[in-house]
Amino acid sequence: MRVTSLFISTLSLAFTLTGCVEPYVPAVLDAPASFLVVDGFINGNGRTRIKLARTANLSATTPPPAEKGAKLFVVDNTGARYNLSEQTAGSYQSDSLTLPPGRQYQLRITTTGGAAYASALVPLKVTPPIDKLAWQLTGNQVNIKVSAHDDAQQARFYRWSFVETWEFTAGLHSNIEYYAKPPFPLSMMDVRTTPIYTCWRTERASTIKQTSTVQLSQDALTDFVLLTIPKRAERFKIRYSVLVSQVAQTAEEFAYYEQLRKNTEAVGTVNDPLPTQLTGNIHRVDEASEPVLGFVGAHTVRQQRLFIDHTELPPLAESQYDTPYITCAAYPQYFCSGGGCDRLGVIALFASPTNIPLDFISDPDFGDGILSASADCADCRLRGSTTKPSFW
Repeated sequence: MRVTSLFISTLSLAFTLTGCVEPYVPAVLDAPASFLVVDGFINGNGRTRIKLARTANLSATTPPPAEKGAKLFVVDNTGARYNLSEQTAGSYQSDSLTLPPGRQYQLRITTTGGAAYASALVPLKVTPPIDKLAWQLTGNQVNIKVSAHDDAQQARFYRWSFVETWEFTAGLHSNIEYYAKPPFPLSMMDVRTTPIYTCWRTERASTIKQTSTVQLSQDALTDFVLLTIPKRAERFKIRYSVLVSQVAQTAEEFAYYEQLRKNTEAVGTVNDPLPTQLTGNIHRVDEASEPVLGFVGAHTVRQQRLFIDHTELPPLAESQYDTPYITCAAYPQYFCSGGGCDRLGVIALFASPTNIPLDFISDPDFGDGILSASADCADCRLRGSTTKPSFW
């Protein structure tokens, strides 16, 4: 999601007159303004993580610039302060904190240029636990559902985020590996010791999922659908896991994220709502008219993890899963034929990381060779990590 989409939206208009189409390019594409973007919330029972960036022109081809070197801290209405330190460019983090409930909290920011920003004081919302996190197969879809309730009926406005992790394998298996060990070319090919077949991929969903129980007599949710995934997805080929984080929020924060959802997810057809400018709860202290993008709420977080093993779902053939390896193929590279050998040429081919040797082969007509594939098909590290997650 481009940061600029939080503030300005562009409609491409085309008019047809006498067979001529002239595109309209709005001036905002090259607007010079650069506004602060604040992404994150005050965590009442863990580490507060805040990302700072600047808006970029819609015509820009590079990521929005990070706001580096700023000073951040959380302050409550009694004067207590909690510092955040910069971990990577534009990403700031506090120690793990347990904030006292019943107080109000705000984030304060001072940039390297001396500009001061502050979020509005907000109450610390105490989030009820997740009662149940479950999945259900409905037709060709797997639905991830959550249930929660608050006996005190103080939560009312719920929002979830989720991090998905799944185990997968490359499209083709490599049994041999290229080693740069001169002087003998064949000594460069040996049994593989570097694992590249089995990996784990992790993705943090960017969609906004929230709901309210304001219209209900009880502050309770039962089997609210968070995710819908096709059962043929690669996620379910071996093993899948999702970590769900639940927060309770204020009505103002709920309204902000609902408008953000409409601006970013529900725009694309004539029946969708038109994008509007978002008004968050952050302002520049010495220049109130300067737009600042973001809403900093304060809440405790509840988490729960769910696993789905492929054995729990109806069995599918290898070819029935939707993976990026469907079109992968192996290719023979013969280095001895017609009484001559081009070992050096073949070994040089595999010196490139884009080519992966799979195994030795021999053919009565073509001679000895090596079966090979592109790295996209044989090296799972291009899409994930070979390090098994600690929770696996």
